[in-house]
Amino acid sequence: MIDSHAHLNDARYDDVPQIVSNMHADGLKKIVVVGYDVDSSFRALELAKEHKDIYCAVGVHPSDCAELSDSQIDSLVELCGHEKTVAYGEIGLDYYYDTVDRAVQREALIRQLYAVKRTGLPAVFHLRDAYEDMENIIREHRDCLSGGAVMHCFSGSKETALKYVDMGFYISFSGAITFKNAVKAPEIIKALPLDRILVETDCPYLTPVPHRGKLNYPTYVRFVAAKVAEVLGKSVEEIEEITEQNTYNIFTKMKR
Repeated sequence: MIDSHAHLNDARYDDVPQIVSNMHADGLKKIVVVGYDVDSSFRALELAKEHKDIYCAVGVHPSDCAELSDSQIDSLVELCGHEKTVAYGEIGLDYYYDTVDRAVQREALIRQLYAVKRTGLPAVFHLRDAYEDMENIIREHRDCLSGGAVMHCFSGSKETALKYVDMGFYISFSGAITFKNAVKAPEIIKALPLDRILVETDCPYLTPVPHRGKLNYPTYVRFVAAKVAEVLGKSVEEIEEITEQNTYNIFTKMKR
């Protein structure tokens, strides 16, 4: 399996070498460690350099974009030139927490979309409670996404998911689909083309059932795949194979 979105660069992990050394025993082939600000992006790439089967994405999350400078964006673009950097992200809009002014978030997103265009890499998007603004910005800047895109940890409607699939996006699901209140998830999963589905942990967040309430780990991505398999009436092995192939298809710099 591949965990397509993890934050092993988070300070809560003091056992990263052990996590990585256990990867294959845990059934994991690759982990994509994703940056959420400049420092964590540098840390993500350092982890990718240190470990053969770790890759990274670099970018600034909407909740961390208040002080985003042009020089920082230039630094992130430079990181994208490394062979282990497979995407630019995570970037996007988050109106749920509203910790950064919405206009500032929109401006930072657009500036980072131009950065994505400079790299030619896929973009990884964070979207929460900002559906109309995100769609308008994406449609206006479609030319920045020649490398493709992922809507990570998707929590919107079926209609929104299908709009993004029509724009060429992959839709990624996290442990949140295992929660009892995830009533929309089965309908969305059933509506999507199989070749557009990814699985992730978004660890340390959104730990799936049966470990909810504890620290999340990349190995728990198997519970996400199991839920997708259950919804679609397929074997876990088939979903693992499909989502693994999809991850390679979008993150084309990732070596098999």
